[in-house]
Amino acid sequence: MSENGPSIATFATAGFLIAAILIFSLVALPELLPTVYPQLRFGTLVVRVTSTSGQLIGPLISDMNVTVRSMGLHRVGVGEGAWTTILDTPASLSLVEIAGTPANLVEMRIPIGDYNLLKLAFGNVTASLLGRNETLESPTQELKVSTSFAISEGRRTNLMVDLSFDEGAVTVLDRFDPYVTVTVEQAGHAPLSTIASLKPLASIKGRLGPGMSESSAFSIDPGSEIQHYLVHAEGGQGADNTFDLEIVETGELWYGLTGSLWFLGGNLSAGTYNMTVIVSNATAVGVDFAVKLYPVPRITSDLPDAAFSGSVPVDAPRTIQLNEFALYLDSPGLYDFYLGTGSGDYEFLVDNNPASVASKNEVVTLQLDKGLHTFQVFTDFSGSGRETLWSVGMIPVAESSRPLSREAMLATSLLVIAIIVFVADVSLRFLRRKKFESHVSETMSKPDTTSNR
Repeated sequence: MSENGPSIATFATAGFLIAAILIFSLVALPELLPTVYPQLRFGTLVVRVTSTSGQLIGPLISDMNVTVRSMGLHRVGVGEGAWTTILDTPASLSLVEIAGTPANLVEMRIPIGDYNLLKLAFGNVTASLLGRNETLESPTQELKVSTSFAISEGRRTNLMVDLSFDEGAVTVLDRFDPYVTVTVEQAGHAPLSTIASLKPLASIKGRLGPGMSESSAFSIDPGSEIQHYLVHAEGGQGADNTFDLEIVETGELWYGLTGSLWFLGGNLSAGTYNMTVIVSNATAVGVDFAVKLYPVPRITSDLPDAAFSGSVPVDAPRTIQLNEFALYLDSPGLYDFYLGTGSGDYEFLVDNNPASVASKNEVVTLQLDKGLHTFQVFTDFSGSGRETLWSVGMIPVAESSRPLSREAMLATSLLVIAIIVFVADVSLRFLRRKKFESHVSETMSKPDTTSNR
């Protein structure tokens, strides 16, 4: 092959470069340009299975086993979206056993995105009815259940699948009629830190009859002044049996207290204070109460995360339907708020700005600045008159920036090496060609001496 044509080495380096580009595009580029390849970014999904009906199985049914043949999730996307298979190996579940101890069915990495449907296919279902084993008729078609959750990159999401069923259909018709619900659990985090883990500034508890009162003194030492403090009051027996709480020296008064409540107090300078509990004269019975005062904690120097919960009974005075607490944030950033709803509904506000109306468990992610932030829970937002059981957990969101994976680094290194080899080969060929052309030019420029002989 001539000096002007490509050599075998050039073809080899070009092939090496093309292969390196393909490997880099598949392995490293999704991490370097994640927005271009969202389908190649992953989070972790954990699916646990329980059975509420399994807790209620009566004397007619002593055991029940259900085979789940397959399970999939639907990711919202362009067009009709896409289905992701999360279980393709049949799993046999004892509904009586998982009723007491939920079973871990799936733990896997799946693409990030919003998911809105869970589908299940059932296999054999057997039950022990009055001591005899029966094979039940089970659904022949896949069952699709609505849900709503998001998979985020590098983070963990837990789903609880409840395999409930119609007990009458089992005992009378020998048929398994499933009623499946999906709940999004708190995403892969240990139990949140409660304020009870902190040392209180002051506390008082007891039982008082109608019109009675009790006081407890506490002191704030010089240099330990408190800018804001939290009040946690529990007790009372409904809207007709309440108590009041007063701190005379600050002029603060909370009245008509019943349930489990949170309030935000003002400044406590150095000095002695008296916390007084007064039971209403209208109370027909004795009232149990417990009150604790806490300094507003810092996240993360005091606690790594925080959880608050409360309850406001039916027909509660409007004065206690607004609960308030606060936290100091040591760092600005994203924070996940886990809003739990055991009963009723409520509006959740951050710094008096509405963030969500919670009627079911959900997660809200907010960007917050460093410093003091107040949080408000306005119970029975819909005005239904129901008891409100609420909880708010807050977790700092870990920074998403992380180094490239080992595979991506190897793919990048391979591409760099391929580029260097290819450029070196092309440069070497260019120099050789220039040298060859220079040699030919010199040869042609020399006079032909043979013709003069």
